[in-house]
Amino acid sequence: MDEDLPPPIDSPSDAPGRLGEFVSLSSRERSALAGLLEPVQHWPRHHVLRHEAAEPAHLYLLTHGWVASSIALASGKQQIVKVHLPGDLLGAPSLCFTTTVDCLTAMTPIAVHAISRSRLIATFEAFPRIALSLFLSAQKERVALMESLAVVGQAPAHVRIAATLTNLFDRLSERGDAPGGMFHMPLTQRDLGDLIGITPVHVNRTLREMDRLHLIKRSDQTISLLDVDRLRRIAGLPIRRYVFGSNRIASV
Repeated sequence: MDEDLPPPIDSPSDAPGRLGEFVSLSSRERSALAGLLEPVQHWPRHHVLRHEAAEPAHLYLLTHGWVASSIALASGKQQIVKVHLPGDLLGAPSLCFTTTVDCLTAMTPIAVHAISRSRLIATFEAFPRIALSLFLSAQKERVALMESLAVVGQAPAHVRIAATLTNLFDRLSERGDAPGGMFHMPLTQRDLGDLIGITPVHVNRTLREMDRLHLIKRSDQTISLLDVDRLRRIAGLPIRRYVFGSNRIASV
């Protein structure tokens, strides 16, 4: 098998992904979602899963790897606006548009399940609690993007990087993928600079200073957050408490 492709993955145990984070799905609802998943697709790093302004016929459930969501600027450059991690639903913002609003590019080898947009919408009609779950997850995503915009617009480089690293850590920790504060970090300094609006040189200088202050430790494509609490204080963002907490909306 091509070494730039992820290993074969069976149907994921967390198939609902973000669709189940606020609603405790019934067995019928979980079965309906599992039935939407088309056979797993494996793609190498740099593969463009979907171009901007294409027909939004499918969404994708990411089960392995990292994907960048970007939009084209008048200059011809692509601006990364979101980094997707396993469990994320890719392409959801395009649900209400005639053409796709972003470009989805693999940042690592990835595995995804395509989901037909028309079949998903039909599932919303048959199982409205699934639509409710996606709506609530979209609000969580919206707040994360609001915070990212605020940090990028108003904060210096070290605050932007601290906010980004703690966000990645929190999202990966939900899946147990950041033990002891350490996780795989495939973003290049150019990627990170693009995401938070600073030059790669500035990223490098800031990361070296964070190393010196024993906030982080880097090795190849791995990063360890040595003092998460201090990084959170530097980021200055509040810890959000969700209304439903661990008591998700129960099935009826």
